[in-house]
Amino acid sequence: MPHSDDSLFFPLVSNFRRLYAKALIARLEPYKVRPGYIEILNRLWEQDNVTQKQLHAKLAIEQATLSNSLKRMERDGLIERQRSPKDRRLCHIILTDTAIRLEPTVKSAIEDVQSVVNEGLTINDRRYFNRILRQMTEHIETDIDDPCLVLLDEVAD
Repeated sequence: MPHSDDSLFFPLVSNFRRLYAKALIARLEPYKVRPGYIEILNRLWEQDNVTQKQLHAKLAIEQATLSNSLKRMERDGLIERQRSPKDRRLCHIILTDTAIRLEPTVKSAIEDVQSVVNEGLTINDRRYFNRILRQMTEHIETDIDDPCLVLLDEVAD
């Protein structure tokens, strides 16, 4: 069954995500904060001096992605790694003074982009969109756990 372009959800979400990231990059690039750092920074602003394993447990990203992001964040002067004095095998992730000072700037950039996104939308529009997006996310999560490909031309026989 062919789909018209406006019936496919993925291209719209993909384009929105790309543009949203570009808008954040435009605001945060001078501070060496990439969109991929934001979720990590939010968790570390809540509590730093944690191990990578503890941080990973609080995030919805792959371990390899987290590891690569932390390397870049360390390179960009946002975090430091310190060996645990109690167990030298463990490394704790600690925010630098630079990252601590950037919290209001990053949060303002996010609010600024969000205000652009929300322009012309009512509170009900935003609530409805969020509800629908959560439902679609739940459907995808369920499907990932138990995928099934249905070929409609074979079902019709």
